[in-house]
Amino acid sequence: EQRERLLEMRRDRDDRRWENRRRHRRGKMRHHRRQRGRGVAMILRNPTLRERVGISAEQAAKIQGQQAAFAKSRVRARADLRVKQIDLRQLMAAEKPDRTAIDKKLREISEVRLAAQQSAVEHRLAMREAITPEQKEKMKQLFRERMRDGREGRPPAA
Repeated sequence: EQRERLLEMRRDRDDRRWENRRRHRRGKMRHHRRQRGRGVAMILRNPTLRERVGISAEQAAKIQGQQAAFAKSRVRARADLRVKQIDLRQLMAAEKPDRTAIDKKLREISEVRLAAQQSAVEHRLAMREAITPEQKEKMKQLFRERMRDGREGRPPAA
């Protein structure tokens, strides 16, 4: 019983360490990720930019609804993945690990990751389809101007 308690304490400690490392890595990558996902989301938050690109209120509402749904599904997928990883760790920590159960859990983890990637691709394609080619071109032009002027993330000068 004392051995089990000690093992449980070590697992908790290892889980905390893993979580801290993950947060640290995510913090380093946060800026990079923001750069990739800026496009339509940034335009929707800024009414001036939205007007310059020509995105209607209906388009904006539709896109925001899609983004919210995607964000929720991403949170659920991450939680599901985390639970499966914990299950895998428990299987691996068993006195006599069941290889069949471990292989099954690994397949489940792979399926969750694949589903998350497919969902992300679907979302990006849906975002592309939500705006017209003309609006897409105006967005590209707007981003080029903002990068050239060195004012990424700030509203344009009036």
